[in-house]
Amino acid sequence: MKVYCDAPRVPEALQPLLDLAYNFWWTRVPEAAKLFESMCPPLWRQVQGNAVRFLRKLGDEILARHERDQGFLHRMQGVHNRFTAEVGDGECCIHRGVLEMPVELHPLAAYFSAEFGLHESLPIYSGGLGILAGDHVKATSDLQIPFVGVGLLYRQGYFRQRLNLEGWQYELYEDLSFHDLALREVLREDETPLLVTIHLPDRDVQVRVWLAMVGRSALFLLDSYVLDNWREDRLITNRLYDSDRKIRLLQEILLGVGGVRALEALNITPRRFHMNEGHSAFLVLERAAQLIRQKDITFEEARELTRSSNVFTTHTPVAAGHEIFERDIMEPMFQPQLERLKLTADEFFRLGHRDGNSSSSAFEMTALAIHFSDRINGVSRLHGEVARKQWAFMWPDRPISEVPIGHVTNGIDLPTWIGPAMRDLFARHLAPDWENRLLDEELWSRVDSIPDSALWEALVAQRVQLVKSARRRCAEQLRGRNVDTQLLNALLTEPHENSLTIGFARRFATYKRATLIFRDVERLARLFADRDRPIQIIYAGKAHPADEGGKRLIQEIVQIAEKDPFRGRVLFIENYDIGIARELVQGADVWLNTPRPPKEASGTSGMKACPNGALTLSTRDGWWVEGATQSNGWTIGDGRFEGRSEEELDAFEAESLMSQLENEVIPLFFDRDARGFPVRWLARVRESIRTITPFFNTARMVREYADTYYTR
Repeated sequence: MKVYCDAPRVPEALQPLLDLAYNFWWTRVPEAAKLFESMCPPLWRQVQGNAVRFLRKLGDEILARHERDQGFLHRMQGVHNRFTAEVGDGECCIHRGVLEMPVELHPLAAYFSAEFGLHESLPIYSGGLGILAGDHVKATSDLQIPFVGVGLLYRQGYFRQRLNLEGWQYELYEDLSFHDLALREVLREDETPLLVTIHLPDRDVQVRVWLAMVGRSALFLLDSYVLDNWREDRLITNRLYDSDRKIRLLQEILLGVGGVRALEALNITPRRFHMNEGHSAFLVLERAAQLIRQKDITFEEARELTRSSNVFTTHTPVAAGHEIFERDIMEPMFQPQLERLKLTADEFFRLGHRDGNSSSSAFEMTALAIHFSDRINGVSRLHGEVARKQWAFMWPDRPISEVPIGHVTNGIDLPTWIGPAMRDLFARHLAPDWENRLLDEELWSRVDSIPDSALWEALVAQRVQLVKSARRRCAEQLRGRNVDTQLLNALLTEPHENSLTIGFARRFATYKRATLIFRDVERLARLFADRDRPIQIIYAGKAHPADEGGKRLIQEIVQIAEKDPFRGRVLFIENYDIGIARELVQGADVWLNTPRPPKEASGTSGMKACPNGALTLSTRDGWWVEGATQSNGWTIGDGRFEGRSEEELDAFEAESLMSQLENEVIPLFFDRDARGFPVRWLARVRESIRTITPFFNTARMVREYADTYYTR
């Protein structure tokens, strides 16, 4: 197979910039980002760090100047040398036109996900599921594990978030220009576009295939915007998580069925098919159908032959996170598949029912994935326990302890999320090659030897950067909403760089309880009114367009932020994306996490904040059950959720949260020695980095998947 690259035109001497721009490797390497930015900082900010668009918009004069700049050429070659050393020569010599496809044909795993969060320039993600998927792909490249990802390329991505004067979220959708992204269109050997066909009852849907390279690993993205398709079919891959149930079903057919067919057309034969949540579960049916055709066997024989190579990761105990389709929507779509699968309609619908019968009208994607997978896991130790109880009825002959659902605790891609000051600090005081030794506990024990002055200087530098950026962003959005000048002045005139800065950024699902801290607003107001110990909270996050409850939480925060003493000290940053997430996890002093136990399967935002020096303040849920010690953060509540109503649990944990703030967090932060350093706070920061960083990372996570789920 080949790929077509609509690369920007650059002088011959600057060709290495194309190699860097067309691989998401550069997004994790500060030297590469600085190289691009140095060519024209205002344009780099304007294109929001999109390297391909940046090169396309650079004028001939700027390109010519850098072509003659020996210092720039030397730096460029140094970055490119590192790129070839880490990625290999197969990703070099990018140029405009047709290229050979640099992809491993026999990967250890093909990883299917509805969303992938690699970088803000490719907005095909909505939250933690996609960010985890992106970090997973990056780690496989570092570990040199043969691997491909499979997803959908959404023309309008998720959405751009805007708030009106009342603080109500509304959504803006803009078309992406795929040729301005780090993507290449996949071609056949005759250099015509590779098109994969999905058969529906009254027509065929064709999808194009695009390639994104992430270091050594490949991510294939399917796109239904093909002119030969019916107009409504061109829009199947228009928006991530479309609220229209029929479109959502077609998206999941394209992802599962189309993804398997795309790999077949590419001659890629994975050892394992890994479903990241149930959105891609239709892949198990396509794999079975292909085997029935090839070997002329029964459906049950095909299911047993494919089960051992299917891996399923479930990501949530929340019912809304488990995709369900009604039979009246599904049945017409799958009529062409029944003959290929050698099944009647009732036999087919039993595959998606929890109890194995077809009397219910609901077809559950999680049940389908479980029925067809030999290896199933949750994403934290607690979630594994919850998932075994939640799905135990599917193994009625086994006690809960023997339900075959394990767990692989999530991790984060540290090079993506670590801030510049902490990165430099680790290089100076731990080891220059610390990024290659993430699992080395002895290395991380060296944080104890970092001087107070050096550690505090790094934390302050990253906080100052966050505060400046957050206030600039908020001022811009408030001007757009025509707010009163008093609120605007509070943002722009008061000093806030020395305030205790609490970060809260995630999807605004109601169970995450973003407003739990405001439950006793008068008590909280007394803390905010204390100018000797100033505090501030910076929020960011999107609610799903159909989630009225999540939107009300955002509105409540925005309206509280307009009142004294919260004015200028409670901020909500619009249009949460990976770029904003990086700033928040790098600059916060405290990372607040308030999900209602046990509904947060894992969560990863706190994992990103900890190596940046933030201390976790979290309910006893998800990853924090494994991460918490007596002295590396604070735990809200006692983790007991059985026997308590939601109202009782919320009241108890809100009281615990306020008590922790009043008696532990705020006093410790402002307790300074004669030099002005919060010595006891810094001791907790060291403990947090030492205990959390070497385990809660994707190097450990992906090795665990490879050893336990991909190779056995």
